[in-house]
Amino acid sequence: MRRPWRGKGTFWLAALFLLAVAAPWVAPYPPELQEDVAGARFLPPLTRAHAVRIDPVHVRIVTSLRATQDGWEFSRGGKKGSVRREDLLEEPSPRSYLLGTDQLGRDVASRLLFGARHSLGIAAVSVAIALAVGAGLGGLAGLARPELGAAVMWGVDIIRSVPRLLIYLLCATLFAPSTLLLILVMGMTTWTPVARLVRAQILALRESGLATAARALGASAGRTFLRHLVPQIIPLLVVSATLRFADTVLLESALSLLGLGSPPPAVSLGSVMASGRSVLAEAWWVSACPGLLLCATLLALRSGATELSRISDPPSLV
Repeated sequence: MRRPWRGKGTFWLAALFLLAVAAPWVAPYPPELQEDVAGARFLPPLTRAHAVRIDPVHVRIVTSLRATQDGWEFSRGGKKGSVRREDLLEEPSPRSYLLGTDQLGRDVASRLLFGARHSLGIAAVSVAIALAVGAGLGGLAGLARPELGAAVMWGVDIIRSVPRLLIYLLCATLFAPSTLLLILVMGMTTWTPVARLVRAQILALRESGLATAARALGASAGRTFLRHLVPQIIPLLVVSATLRFADTVLLESALSLLGLGSPPPAVSLGSVMASGRSVLAEAWWVSACPGLLLCATLLALRSGATELSRISDPPSLV
């Protein structure tokens, strides 16, 4: 009897992707908004504040706002202050910081939404490149003559033997940092497991009845691969892509944490985490919140891969 598919991991994964895609519309503030560095820096999570505008250019972010007979009393940056009502250009407007603020007074929740959007987008494109290159070369190695297939896999083994961190450091030294460079480097250094997986599946399927019948009808090796063998390995590729996606998200965050990711003003989970390394004792939430979101993302991806693999499993009898 087939095990019931609950779909919890897939549900949370879909919700995470939708939230990342909708970041420009659901984020409470722009990720680089710095209204008042002195007043808004290192506000803890669940802080409710107010914006006090005393001139057309400057805004003061204040807490503990209290109305008086002549105006307002407030606390700004740990210091008490007051302002007369006639000196204000407008009434104080509320501000809410669900996950607090960082050292520049930027909203951490907004930066996490945009960081997840950036990290997931880069990982998706990198995994697509890795799948295309790995499936192509793996299919070539599986369908070609044994000599050519052995040569292709020999090249794959050579590439796998080169430490990826060395490649990242070399690219960071030789080229200016950019998002395109990060995508290409990650995509072109993570395709080798896909190639080995596809080659193994092709070797197991190329002598099957379907492939033999296709060749008997005059189908070329490429047509046999694309029309008859690829549909049979798609479920395995989907599961592999999901697992590869989780590893790539973690890799991109690690590179950004080390300063090898996309340059500013791009925001990623790793760069948000890195911005709080030096202030862990003073503002733990700046690094803890992106770390927790990254862990939840990886758990959702791996849970989704497990559920997808259960879908592709053949029915089993109790």
